[in-house]
Amino acid sequence: MATALAVTVAVPPVDLPSDAVGLRSFLVPINQETAVSQTFAMTADGLRAVEVRPDATGTAVSGWVEFALTEEGSGVLRRGGVPAASLLSATPYRLEFAPINDSKDSRFRLDLMSSDTAPVTGLAVWATKGGRYADGALQINGRDRWADLTFRTFAPAGRSIWDRLMEMDAPPPGISSRTVILAALAVYMLMSGFVLRAFSRFHS
Repeated sequence: MATALAVTVAVPPVDLPSDAVGLRSFLVPINQETAVSQTFAMTADGLRAVEVRPDATGTAVSGWVEFALTEEGSGVLRRGGVPAASLLSATPYRLEFAPINDSKDSRFRLDLMSSDTAPVTGLAVWATKGGRYADGALQINGRDRWADLTFRTFAPAGRSIWDRLMEMDAPPPGISSRTVILAALAVYMLMSGFVLRAFSRFHS
């Protein structure tokens, strides 16, 4: 029972769509001639952000990056924009938007493009060659490429209970901070015991 509780608390219940930087990584520029997209199949409700990994190309960074999130069969659900220089203020950079409550089992496409009125210069995003992410692909100007954008999606179901405890600014009403700390320590002890037992069995 204790082991099952520890695993339940520590392991996120859902694997959210993502792809990390790989060995065959490369930069894709975002400018007036090049729009970058990534398709993916969402595995949880409440999609609320997509993280990308921007980088400078060596020239002065300027302009305004526009983004759009399109659901297959429904059209554009979310859109926004951010100064190109702001994307480089945090790597990776998280594009946040109002949560999509019924996002599970839907297919989405994230588009990153230059504003027509404030053209982007000096900015690119990382991607990796190969079919690494099975449920989507990198697109450049609307055409599939044998690659995936370096990206990560966010939804409430993708965070473990442990993560939520650690990120909590204040405990819920009726629950003291002491209770939260004790619960976190109990989880830690359960996890430690589970790991030690598994290690001893492996070496016995």
